[in-house]
Amino acid sequence: MAAKVGSSLLESVKVLFYSSSFLGIIPYSLRAFYSRTVLRVSILGNLWVLLSIVSYSVSYHLATDAYVGVGGGGQGTLTNAIGIFIIYMEPLMMCIDMLAAMINQNRLIECVERLDKVDLKLAGENIPVDNGRLRRYVVILLVLVFVFESVLTTYNFVEFSEEYSLLSLMWFITTFPTAINSISRIWFVVLVQSIRHRFHVMNKHMDELAGLLEEHNDRWEDELEIEKNDIPMNYLEKEIFTIRNHKRLNVVQPVMPAKLYGNQQGKIISVKPFEKRLSEEKVLAQKRAVFDFLAFDKYMKVDEKLDKKMILICRTHDELCEIGKSVNYMFSFQMLVSMAHGFMAITAQFYFLYCALSKQEVPILFRSATVLQISIIQIFYIAVKCVICIYVCWKTKTESQRTGVFMHHLANMVDETHFYQIVNHLSLKLLNHQLNFSACGFFDLDMTTLYAITGAITSYLIILIQFNLAALQKAGNATEAANVTATTVAPLLNLSTTALSTYVANP
Repeated sequence: MAAKVGSSLLESVKVLFYSSSFLGIIPYSLRAFYSRTVLRVSILGNLWVLLSIVSYSVSYHLATDAYVGVGGGGQGTLTNAIGIFIIYMEPLMMCIDMLAAMINQNRLIECVERLDKVDLKLAGENIPVDNGRLRRYVVILLVLVFVFESVLTTYNFVEFSEEYSLLSLMWFITTFPTAINSISRIWFVVLVQSIRHRFHVMNKHMDELAGLLEEHNDRWEDELEIEKNDIPMNYLEKEIFTIRNHKRLNVVQPVMPAKLYGNQQGKIISVKPFEKRLSEEKVLAQKRAVFDFLAFDKYMKVDEKLDKKMILICRTHDELCEIGKSVNYMFSFQMLVSMAHGFMAITAQFYFLYCALSKQEVPILFRSATVLQISIIQIFYIAVKCVICIYVCWKTKTESQRTGVFMHHLANMVDETHFYQIVNHLSLKLLNHQLNFSACGFFDLDMTTLYAITGAITSYLIILIQFNLAALQKAGNATEAANVTATTVAPLLNLSTTALSTYVANP
């Protein structure tokens, strides 16, 4: 009996698809998705993406130049260069995400179709895949993006806008690049999370099988005589296990009952000594019957369908690993740029927040750091976007590595030589199914990378603060020297002035 197939992956991301199509992030046909819930390449969709790239980039430049003053200010060439680079990294990431969506549009369609085929295979083995949780994740992430973008943009507009007019609303255009970048990260998280969920349901299914076997083993070890109708049977037990009492009827008894001979006439029956030994075939048959009886009497007999199930799980594991590699290929460069931007933006925001708290001058390009609430929200928002991507990749990698552990745990519960051989053979294949997410090979997207980024931000902050303190001390020493010089030179100037005045008055 096959499990019922739930909603497909595309049905779970309808809200994300429509949001992305409206903003021009993905170049797929809206008509095909609305009518058949499929991804189809669209020429109009590609043109809409290109038009969105141009319009967003030009509008962002105009709004930033008008309200932040890019290229102006007297804070130093290096500070302005760093500020301009960080500010314009947001539209740069937006362009990279949208162009990558156009380049990898066929690859994304292939990944979704392969995931749907995996769902059908798992459903055929009574391993249902529920995408309802994924739908909730998508809605929650979209709401968070909308809330953070709205709060940050509105807070900056209210805090720094000098006048409120219709033209001043152009400031809200600056939120589009970061919002588009966040929605593109949601697509990456959704695809990786869907792969992780399928690893999880396979591991959970094997854990359920092991739990059922352990429960049955405890029953038989207690020598409880339970009839077949008294045992609650679900689909797992019906398709894999057979009942002990039912199988006992077909087991050959190792000891045959002796035939009784009657002695009606009271004659003494002469017993001849044993002359012929049992044939070797009969001895082997009796030993085999005893072995089968004892083996079945100890536990239950496992059907061959369990072997086929393990083979299918191994093949599905390999398929999911290949899909994960394809997803990593599509988003590898975007993740590299996103992590670089997150590192630089968080470091700069922390440093200029320190400058603002210590009553120092803050460049106009980083004037948002002068407001503590804006700085905290912005740092948290950027950090969350990086942490979620790293966390999901790490959990997916860990879940894929746990499949072999659950398979061996099931083998321990089955405790059959043949099944041990099957599991050991499949374990060698699982070792070659390595799933890893990286940013163009520069670093892996796991918790070690998160630790390294956190350490790097801390180290750079300490270095920047030390340079700042040294500059302040140098400026203080120069001011003090200037004051001493002025104090020493002032009497001499007064004396010279007095002497000159006296000479002029009395020539």
